[in-house]
Amino acid sequence: MTAKRKAVAAALLAAVTLLGGCGMPDELSDLSGQLNDWLGGQEAWTPQESDAVSIASDGSVTEIMEDTLDQSYYDVTELENMITSEVGAYNAENGADSIKIESFEHDGTSVSITLWYGSCEDYASFNNTEFYSGSIIGAQIEGYLFETDFYRVSSGVTGNTVDYTSVFGDMSAGVVIVQAPMEVHVEEGEVTFISTNAEMISADTVNANGEQEEEEALVLPSSKVYEEETTYEEEKLANRVYIIYSLE
Repeated sequence: MTAKRKAVAAALLAAVTLLGGCGMPDELSDLSGQLNDWLGGQEAWTPQESDAVSIASDGSVTEIMEDTLDQSYYDVTELENMITSEVGAYNAENGADSIKIESFEHDGTSVSITLWYGSCEDYASFNNTEFYSGSIIGAQIEGYLFETDFYRVSSGVTGNTVDYTSVFGDMSAGVVIVQAPMEVHVEEGEVTFISTNAEMISADTVNANGEQEEEEALVLPSSKVYEEETTYEEEKLANRVYIIYSLE
């Protein structure tokens, strides 16, 4: 839900409450409940992938990781202690509120971990990966060229393919740039473009899987002789996912 839509809904809810008072008629009571449900429902987000991030309007990042426990490999206590130690070491060097462990839950067969990062820079540094969240202009200053094809998106539905110049039509739009694979949820706004190595889950959530649609082509057996190994930089570029979103 955008900030504008949230403000309108909150104002409507306040108006209904004031009109109703303690003796709120059944009709107003029902409307108040519906508005509360709508506000709450819009805020709810449940990841579909095992590694997911949600980006808030203040730039903070919430990461949710889920995995199945293999008792022959994992020791839950050791895993929790390791994460606590690594977060503590990072905060000691970068500030006490850089990363917080919001939850560490396990049921004997699976584990779910939720971490909060004060900024996308903290996420990138702690996980030793590429992660940008900000404006398109800011991303260009950081050296991102956007030179890839994009899908146009409307209300969570993927549309036609366009070249990278199309995303510059609204320079006030935000952009998230990540390394696949992961699920990315934008807390404020709706996605308007995604690079073609991703797919939409909903209007504000993207499966940044890094997978391109392959064109069918004739492959000769002898072609494999001339195949070159993919370099680290080439693989990094291939797995870089761009997500453009608008707050309007």
